[in-house]
Amino acid sequence: MKTLKYVLIVIAVIAVASCKKDQYYLFNDTARIQFGPDATRIYTASYNLADTLKPFTFYYELPSVTEDTVFFDIYAIGGVSKTDRGFTLKQEQVPNVSNAVAGTHYVAFTDPRVSKFYTIKAGTVHTSVPVIVLRDPSLKTNTVLLKLNVVSDGNFQLGEKSNLWRKVQLTDRLSQPASWNASFSQYYFGKYSTVKHAFMIQATGQKWDESFISVTSADYALLQYYIGVVKTALIDYNKNNPGNPLRDESGELVVIP
Repeated sequence: MKTLKYVLIVIAVIAVASCKKDQYYLFNDTARIQFGPDATRIYTASYNLADTLKPFTFYYELPSVTEDTVFFDIYAIGGVSKTDRGFTLKQEQVPNVSNAVAGTHYVAFTDPRVSKFYTIKAGTVHTSVPVIVLRDPSLKTNTVLLKLNVVSDGNFQLGEKSNLWRKVQLTDRLSQPASWNASFSQYYFGKYSTVKHAFMIQATGQKWDESFISVTSADYALLQYYIGVVKTALIDYNKNNPGNPLRDESGELVVIP
């Protein structure tokens, strides 16, 4: 009986492991569609819900830049097809926030400029979804949210419920990059604020945008160098402004741990 018990446990463990590995192939009854992480991280559990929200700002761009593109990864479930298969996206209105407006803040999903790319090519199960965001003047004073969902159509039914949507947070102001996460705050530059962010840009001459933070975080020596530069600049600022140390937009002292 003990042997049987151990065999059953081993079978259960293998079954759970297989389910985790094949989470993007759970459905084989029909063709389905869902979002997912970068293709290189599709079987890494910690990245299952990566990129669900992508903050985007035009703040760093020249005035001549009026649009840009945000990309998400999407997957077909249930195997490949011998023909191209289009998929359908739709905006969902989110309560109690400023929702993006098609034609004002982004190019509508039905517009041929983008809809022609909403296709899983024959022989493949993955593609990148382009969302063209627009630099409307309202973004200078406001942040809007675009939530996009996949919807069932003639080619695809829906996949896992938690992977049917993605969000873009759009503005033309200085905003918190996705890479400035809890870990980045805890171990490096502390709590995010736009005042601190602007100060770091001024002190280092770097953008401290999503790309720069991602690259710099991978180089510990370089990151420590910039922490030293910012700390020194903050000390100098406070010395030069006695009784008026640098405070953020909430009135709290700006601190670099």
